[in-house]
Amino acid sequence: METSFWLERWQNGEIGFHRDSFNPALEAHWEKLEVESPTTVFVPLCGKSRDMEWLARRGYQVVGVELSELAIDAFMESQQLKPVQRQQDGFIVKSAGPYEIWCGDLFALPDQCMESVSAVYDRASLVALPPHLQCQYADWLKTKLPDTPALIVSLAYNQSEMKGPPFSIPEVRVRELLGDHYALKILASDDVIDDNAALRKRGLTELHETVYLARRIS
Repeated sequence: METSFWLERWQNGEIGFHRDSFNPALEAHWEKLEVESPTTVFVPLCGKSRDMEWLARRGYQVVGVELSELAIDAFMESQQLKPVQRQQDGFIVKSAGPYEIWCGDLFALPDQCMESVSAVYDRASLVALPPHLQCQYADWLKTKLPDTPALIVSLAYNQSEMKGPPFSIPEVRVRELLGDHYALKILASDDVIDDNAALRKRGLTELHETVYLARRIS
């Protein structure tokens, strides 16, 4: 992955993609995955998302992966946790309470850290990746977690108004990437530009957020 770009964004505090509140899409639609706690949820490119806290409050264990150790430390501090740290398979792994977050390249994650995962929550991974890595990510999901249901949040906007990240991924692109493996059900699609002041400042006039329920085609 293009690590230097994201590490620099976190170092400089350029994290307009971060929400200080829970994502309303998670609160409204998570139960549709029909994954009961206590089980493990995987959150790719988790940053310091409070959505992990939302999941933990409902009894889930959370496994995350994130490039920036700064982001992981900020999340643990926000939860008033002092994580235990270990080195494993080239990753720094920080664990505390219901959270285990791997610091490193998503595509290099060892299989054993995914063994107990029962669901995927992706609000910030697919939209964070440039087109050539979106394909790699989709293939990675299909290979590593082929039977695992997912709640996926994508964004779509006029790309002449702003360059990603986050990248614009309209429905046709989501289906191109994932539709050969998953049945994709749209749960909601709304213009959320009024809730994204940082992206308005970058020139966006519309921002369409679409929430997908993804289950393997039977």
